[in-house]
Amino acid sequence: MAVQSESAALARRFHQRGLLPSTKDKYQSILDAAQKGSLVDWINARVHARTPLGTVLPMRAAVKHYLISVEGYDEETVDSLLPGARGREAQSRQALSPSGLATYLIASDAVANEPARTILLLLPKTGLRISEITGLKTDDLKQRDGRWFFSLRGKGDKHRLVPLPPAAEHTIGEYLDGPSKPRGEWLFASSWGGPITPAAIRKYTRQIADDFPELDKLSPHVLRHTYATSLLRKGVDVKTLQVLMGHESIQTTQRYLHPELDDLAGAADRLG
Repeated sequence: MAVQSESAALARRFHQRGLLPSTKDKYQSILDAAQKGSLVDWINARVHARTPLGTVLPMRAAVKHYLISVEGYDEETVDSLLPGARGREAQSRQALSPSGLATYLIASDAVANEPARTILLLLPKTGLRISEITGLKTDDLKQRDGRWFFSLRGKGDKHRLVPLPPAAEHTIGEYLDGPSKPRGEWLFASSWGGPITPAAIRKYTRQIADDFPELDKLSPHVLRHTYATSLLRKGVDVKTLQVLMGHESIQTTQRYLHPELDDLAGAADRLG
């Protein structure tokens, strides 16, 4: 993960990502200072040296931005690689509340673009990473004994099967029967024939968040968290959830174990 000395190319990519000029310049100066060796090792050294929080946070943000925007890593992978600032414990995962999820599904169902609409509806029903669902090929959708599931290669090129719950089967069935059904290699194709991009889906989630203030922190990653939290609330054990989510470490899965006040009150009520 060594940074290539391609300042002009980096500047163009930062510009394409919509960063403010001041932010772009700050990120560029940080990355220029870290050009030799591994970015992850570099930021680890700063954290372990107890670099002041106000200094290490923009360093970490710059490295994260580079790994996602330039190297192509997904957000979850980067978060697992980079250290928490000053050794802080990992924060619990955010998820939509049941009412927030209901609002989100209504908003998503109104999206006119059929491939994007289908992805938006499937994200909280399958828990796939945004890079995984947008990269699905037509033959990644399988059916066995009347049950639909996705067969995919996740992080580390590891194969996993993700069964579709009934609501997701209904969503994919409508898509396959509709006018925008896949006719080529990609399950969710863009207008130019290639796969629809993660950036295109994030554009829709940002628009939904703008339209519904209660969903202000909405993102594809929050929808993945929502899937995990929903399964835990329904009694799915952590080991099974680890497999469904494609987590290499069960410690990553355990970050979803953050009961809300309603959950705690329900547990207390069992005493009568």
